[in-house]
Formats: sequence, C-alpha cells, structure tokens
Amino acid sequence: MKSILILALFFLAGCSSFVPLEELEAQAVLTGDWTEVERRERIIARRNMRTSLACPPGTTGFCETGFGRSECRCVDSAALSAYFSR
Repeated sequence: MKSILILALFFLAGCSSFVPLEELEAQAVLTGDWTEVERRERIIARRNMRTSLACPPGTTGFCETGFGRSECRCVDSAALSAYFSR
C-alpha cells in the first residue's frame, strides 16, 4: 500500500512542475535571466524536428546531437536495434 502511495506522489510531483513558456518569458523579463526560456525553446525545436520526420516503413527516425547541432534522419530499424543492443 505504501509503494502505491509513493508512486502516486511521484506522478503528481511530475505533473505539477511544468511551467508554460509564457510564464518563463514573463519571469525572464523581470529577472533578466533567459537561460530557462532558451532551454525550453531548444527542447521544443528538437521535439518538432523529431515529429516532422516522416520515415518509410522499416526505418526509424534517429536524431544525433553534436557540437551544438542536432541532425535527424531515417535509419534502418534493425540496424538501430543492433546498435543499441551492444
């Protein structure tokens, strides 16, 4: 019973911590610290890049980030599975 309660609290804590981008921007205007806004915008851009990638059957979208640049492409699903199973 205690484990269910602890698990429920973790889920509730995860849901309550989301701050909308507009609120982050308002805080940044007041404080002058734009790092959280920039971080959120990078997350949104990565998500949009992943969801906009339409791969043919048998392939999976795979994104790599290196040197501040993110590149997404379609990769053979079997090869990707073999790569991560090593």
